[in-house]
Amino acid sequence: MIIKKEGIFMTVMKERAIDIIDRMPEEKLYYVVQLLESVERLSENIPKGHDTPEQRALKDLQRFRKRSDIEIDYKAELAKAREEKYENID
Repeated sequence: MIIKKEGIFMTVMKERAIDIIDRMPEEKLYYVVQLLESVERLSENIPKGHDTPEQRALKDLQRFRKRSDIEIDYKAELAKAREEKYENID
């Protein structure tokens, strides 16, 4: 959502950020500036339209994923595994 404030168009998120910064004491603004600069550097490192290494890895995994024709009864498998593991406990 875009709103007009004092002749300037801004999003609601930007307006919220500005309101929070306006209420903040001057000595705490240093930390806000440091945080904003680090976030800005992070966004500059990722080219727009390109995937991060994590996103590429996920796409590779999804590409190799197949649907199985075999129906698996997970409750029965779990019960069988428990029986095998704990059969000697008595």
